[in-house]
Amino acid sequence: MVDAMRSIARSALAGLGSLLLLAGSANAATRYVFTTFTGDAADKQRLSVYTSSDGLNFKALGNETYAGPTGVLRDPTIMKHSDGKYYIAYTLQSWTTNSTSFALASSTDLRKWTFVKEVPSGVPNTRMTWAPEWFKDGDSIYLLVNIDTTNPQNAFRTYAFKAKDDTLLTWDAPVPIGIGPNYIDTFVVKQGATYHAFTKDESTKFIEHATASALTGPWEFIGKRDWAGWGEGKEGIGLFQLDNGDWRMFLDCYGNCGFLYSTSKDLKQWSSTSTVPGGLSGVVRHGTVLREEMGGGAGGITGAGGASAGGSGGTSSGGAFSGGASSGGASSAGASVGGSVTASVGGATNTSGGYSAASGGASGSANNGLGGSAPSYGGSAAGGVTQTNGGASGGTLATLAGATAVVTKHDDSGCQLGRSRSTNAPYLGLAFVLGLSLRRMRRRCGTSAVSDR
Repeated sequence: MVDAMRSIARSALAGLGSLLLLAGSANAATRYVFTTFTGDAADKQRLSVYTSSDGLNFKALGNETYAGPTGVLRDPTIMKHSDGKYYIAYTLQSWTTNSTSFALASSTDLRKWTFVKEVPSGVPNTRMTWAPEWFKDGDSIYLLVNIDTTNPQNAFRTYAFKAKDDTLLTWDAPVPIGIGPNYIDTFVVKQGATYHAFTKDESTKFIEHATASALTGPWEFIGKRDWAGWGEGKEGIGLFQLDNGDWRMFLDCYGNCGFLYSTSKDLKQWSSTSTVPGGLSGVVRHGTVLREEMGGGAGGITGAGGASAGGSGGTSSGGAFSGGASSGGASSAGASVGGSVTASVGGATNTSGGYSAASGGASGSANNGLGGSAPSYGGSAAGGVTQTNGGASGGTLATLAGATAVVTKHDDSGCQLGRSRSTNAPYLGLAFVLGLSLRRMRRRCGTSAVSDR
């Protein structure tokens, strides 16, 4: 009888753990963090940080003091690393001053920033080092940097700097990715197996679109000159992905036409530009946006982003969803396609090549903790657990005791597309688990008291 009681208790605790874990996932809110600067004057070339809940209406955090050791900070790009810190990389001289390096800084709260390192360009005869952008490809972290030389001059090319390790203190020698000469502000995201680069042609002043099967090319320009209808005079590309799967691009219009945005569902067809609301237009300049799930673990990159990258915490990188949040030592599942994620609650494990995830019970693969096995592709599992498939190739999550399923949709690259949230209070799950445990106890033990034998 003691063993039976222990088994019932383990099942109840596992079910409760699953419920709390999923409730945390359901209640996670998305935050978009926009890092930028505000002009060419000395007091404008410093870090400005804005946040938003929808990726369009941003409010300033109110701390605009960090400018690094040189006193100049432009074109900041942001990521959240696996160590839980936010990192920016930025241009450390004005656009009229020669610069042979870029710089990194870190923060735990987006308000107080600490200088990390100045990274030399490593390119012979460097004249300008501009607008680094984070990009994560698998487990590799890159900065894509636009570098001009004295010979030839006005011939910017994009170079990839690869971090040697997670400290971000040492970097491999720069490698040209095949975009240039005379292209600046190159921004790359990866969707499925395809790399997409958006970059400004300094000769025509149009933002163009190229694709490749590898980061270092060869690149094919599929959108030349005014292919998107944005017109000339735009630069400072900042690309990120929204909760619903759409892509949003910020554009810095240096011809006194403000700070603009455009939206796309597939990176190929784009809306006409509109002015970013909230008083930002005409104030903010080139920067990037990090999308993160609040309440999760270590976040990720945007820019690499847009779809952000790295670590755990439910952000996506280079268009790929990466990891899941953790709660009480149990991992919430959410896998990128083709990958394998292990989720555990109360000792259960679930691994599933990137297509499904479940909250575990006391034992077994994808066990719902209530005496039944949860199916991988939707439907109802035993014991009142509902599990819903997140999409054609998405992740799945389960809820307990009749609560609405938390649905995370993914596209075929594993990108997070959207989610619905639990509508019932978690107390229902607790009541259900305890009620079921009591019924099972009565079934096994009758109505008499249990003695310790």
